[in-house]
Amino acid sequence: ARPRCSPVVGMSAGGGGGEAATPDELIGGAPLLVFAAEACPYCLELRRELASAGLEPEVHMLDASGREALRQRTGQRTVPYVFVGERFVGGCDDGPEPWMGAMPLLRSGALQQLLDSGSLPADAAALQATARTPVPRRNVALAAGSALAAASLYAYQRLDPLDPVTLLRKLEAESPPLPQALASGRGTLVEFYAPWCAECREMAPMMYRLEKEYAGRVNFVLVDGADPKNEQLVSLFSVDGVPHFGFISAERKLLQTLIGNVPRQAMEASLRRLL
Repeated sequence: ARPRCSPVVGMSAGGGGGEAATPDELIGGAPLLVFAAEACPYCLELRRELASAGLEPEVHMLDASGREALRQRTGQRTVPYVFVGERFVGGCDDGPEPWMGAMPLLRSGALQQLLDSGSLPADAAALQATARTPVPRRNVALAAGSALAAASLYAYQRLDPLDPVTLLRKLEAESPPLPQALASGRGTLVEFYAPWCAECREMAPMMYRLEKEYAGRVNFVLVDGADPKNEQLVSLFSVDGVPHFGFISAERKLLQTLIGNVPRQAMEASLRRLL
């Protein structure tokens, strides 16, 4: 039978009123243990995939000290941290070995074998071949939208004196904080940009118009991915290129990720999924 255990939120030790348990004290105490963070879309995605496979991990939400302790223990900088017993198997898609990570192990069947027998398949090469199939959560938008975005930028600049970087800064300043947006009961689009990013500047007028059109129905949160103060959000969303768009449902589930110069038609199709 597949091991099942009740999800636990928070990091309290034993009964109520005690000091918070450290990750070291919790590791090994459950067959399948996930350390996560609030508002982390990849943590939510992993828990959803595990539940679909019939697995219910014990889940603990990390505070800053717990996250630093796990970073030092594992060498991994981002949540989630996944343990089978005392064995660290990685985060969502990466881990201590190139073929590890909770999602690759889950897809290949190796996670269940590890839970059942305490050991991984002997043929690591075969496992690697099956484990690295990309998770279908990220669609990279192609350059088909470049001409449309450039035209949009030209038309916008004729109507409004704001340059694109100033417009991006304005949109960011007017954005609600991400926790507030996620608690609103509406879908949320999180856009990571950088002032030096040409595609971000080209898309700024289009995104400005879309924000006005979807006002009151979808939250738009703009984040400067080049600003050191946003490093934690960049890590949480695994941003490795800008512009990076994360579409989060009203139920706080990451539905889709788009990267690059996204055509308006594709952007609107993704926004409609949030309504």
